[in-house]
Amino acid sequence: MLEPLPGPVKEMLKRGVAERVFPGGVLAIWHQEKIFLEALGWQEFFPRPLKATPETLYDLASLTKPLSTTLSIMRLLAEGKISLDNRLADFFLVPHWFSSVTIRMLLAHCGGFPGYRPYFARLITYPFERRLSILETWIIKEPLAYPPGKKHIYSDLGFFLLGRMVEKVSQKSLETYFEETISRLGISGSELLFRPLKKKIPTARLAATEACPWRGKLLKGEVHDENTWVIGGVSGQAGLFGTAEGVLKLLLILLRAYKGEEEKAFLSRSLLQEFWEWQSPSQATWALGFDRPSLKNSSAGERFSPRSLGHLGFTGPSFWLDPEKEIIVVFLTNRVHPRREPNKLKAFRPALHNLILKELGF
Repeated sequence: MLEPLPGPVKEMLKRGVAERVFPGGVLAIWHQEKIFLEALGWQEFFPRPLKATPETLYDLASLTKPLSTTLSIMRLLAEGKISLDNRLADFFLVPHWFSSVTIRMLLAHCGGFPGYRPYFARLITYPFERRLSILETWIIKEPLAYPPGKKHIYSDLGFFLLGRMVEKVSQKSLETYFEETISRLGISGSELLFRPLKKKIPTARLAATEACPWRGKLLKGEVHDENTWVIGGVSGQAGLFGTAEGVLKLLLILLRAYKGEEEKAFLSRSLLQEFWEWQSPSQATWALGFDRPSLKNSSAGERFSPRSLGHLGFTGPSFWLDPEKEIIVVFLTNRVHPRREPNKLKAFRPALHNLILKELGF
């Protein structure tokens, strides 16, 4: 049974909508077997105002990295098809400067790749059927941004290659492999999915993102990330859409496996410990595929424990999970609607997390 949000939390969300921090959103919280879930504000302003609901599907942007790509790698690892110490060279024809890079390094954003490149501007000039292989080649031929393993730079490029690796090993598209994976975990494909328009999801369930000047239209059910859009809407770095409840369900399954309370399908305690308890030699704030609270100005705020795990997405979604305090907070918004700037959510989000944990007694 769903619980109402604590009054001060609901009031803060209302202020966020009123002050145009975000058009609207859905907040889902799990704590002590209780679930708090509420939608506030708008999922789009035009061509007509449409309210957000708990069923609203949001562009999860970089939440794709932990929830789809990392989850798929967990399954491949559990099935004995890969090792975290497999090298890029086991799957791709790479130049010598990337020959030592492993799956583990890419998951921890320390594989030597730059963070981002606007490939889409050139890639769109090529025939669609060639773009995926061309993009793969461009990324592999990037100059080394830093010596692999020596520092951490959050990288879309590394996760694109991880998504391609999943496809090469599984012999299936990332989309198909992910659909099979969440089905094994008992999660509906209408709660977490790629390409919702292709799957005939009603547009009334899809939160709008940007009025995109480059594409010349309002984006609704179409991935916001340009590099992912130009190759068809699915990649290891972006493309996943989801409801707050769907994200919460998946995180709760992972948490219960981590704590040894319920090992479902391929998920085991030892597998989750390997990913979530990995420590960077450089004391960076990354687990494998998941972020950790930074020492200063963390989006998690100041009350989540240092062992918490989370991730942010450019379009406005986030989650934080604290295995010590046994709390999960999923906050999905479309803060880039109708424009991506200014980003007021950056200051709002940690304050919201602080208030939520205070109201829950932490």
